[in-house]
Amino acid sequence: MSLRIDLKSAILALSDALDLVGVNDFQHGKRVAMIARETAINMGLPERRLDRLVCGCLLHDLGVSSTAVQRRLRKQADWEDRHIHCETGYRLLQPFTHLSLVSRAVRYHHTPWVDLPADLGETDALDSNLILLGDRVDGMLLQRGLDNPLFNRPGIVEAIVGLAGRELLPEAVEAFVAVASREAFWIALAPRHVQSYLNDLPLSEWRMTIDFPMFGHVARLVSTIVDAKSHFTAAHSLGVAQLARHLGQRSGLTADSLAKVEVAGLMHDVGKLCVPDEIIDKRARLTPLEFSVMERHSFETYQILRHVPGLEQVAEWAAFHHEALNGQGYPFRRSAARLSTEARIVAVADVFQALAQERPYRGPQPVDVIGGILGEFVKRGVLDGDLVALACEDLDGSWRAATLPLSGDGGGG
Repeated sequence: MSLRIDLKSAILALSDALDLVGVNDFQHGKRVAMIARETAINMGLPERRLDRLVCGCLLHDLGVSSTAVQRRLRKQADWEDRHIHCETGYRLLQPFTHLSLVSRAVRYHHTPWVDLPADLGETDALDSNLILLGDRVDGMLLQRGLDNPLFNRPGIVEAIVGLAGRELLPEAVEAFVAVASREAFWIALAPRHVQSYLNDLPLSEWRMTIDFPMFGHVARLVSTIVDAKSHFTAAHSLGVAQLARHLGQRSGLTADSLAKVEVAGLMHDVGKLCVPDEIIDKRARLTPLEFSVMERHSFETYQILRHVPGLEQVAEWAAFHHEALNGQGYPFRRSAARLSTEARIVAVADVFQALAQERPYRGPQPVDVIGGILGEFVKRGVLDGDLVALACEDLDGSWRAATLPLSGDGGGG
């Protein structure tokens, strides 16, 4: 496939996805990047090192998909289980040639300076500690409120100085104190300025392009994070992707479209990272308020993916999985005339896979029952009848495509 993706855009999109886990505390990774980068500049680090540090900061919470875990991390800096997400992030980054460069810094970003492994290496040790410094500063900002970061400067600086020597490298703390003396540093941490700061960074070391098959591996990474949010959704995205490809093949899609519809399946639920765990795992019917929160997820998926050049089509195919041919779906109310075959395929794959998988309010549905339920969706004008017919003509093959990740050894959850 000739389509190529800019790695910087992909990293920023992944950072946007991780921001969603905070629900109402957006831009944590981005603020950590700002704090750590400005401190590193004061320490005299070269531009190339700054780029690597920023990437590590943006992805440092890669191992967190649960809103409950995120809340604990924000409120309890010394939470005893805080290292679990560090190990998860390290493991997720390891397989990727470029992203693995920051994996060790991510692994140790909650480890005090004096406890870092002797063989970690100077670069990873400093980066991990600068991420920890940024994380601590932003945690205090979140507790005090982001409306006016400058007002909260004195107490935060004093607390960080108190961590020098054991938790934080003294030279890093000294550099932070110097940076913190500038009012502009704190004002720039207000939400409306954060995205501008990141957009202005050249990140030249990460401006390489990767081909679409390689981006497929990044999409698999994203699906793993999303599906880890709840044991009920383990490997859901992978199952949707495999079934979407299966239906695409039976529909006669080109090789390029098959690759893209598979990525759309992998990333269709990335917006669910913004839905609190208690809603995802609720065993009873959602209240109108809770359902309105759930409805946000496909819109968030669209907003994240559409900003990656080259993923414009994939963004639509992924985000339209709750649209309906009768125009009564959500959140865009697209009618049949404005829903492509690929978007319809992802929608059918999503419903099929969800029915085949356990949910908090019901068990997995037998394969013959799924066919009947899909037929009802067709009668109501929700799903494409031709695509449902393709799935039902080969129910066993569709079932295998949708559920193999749950029982095979290629699971992504």
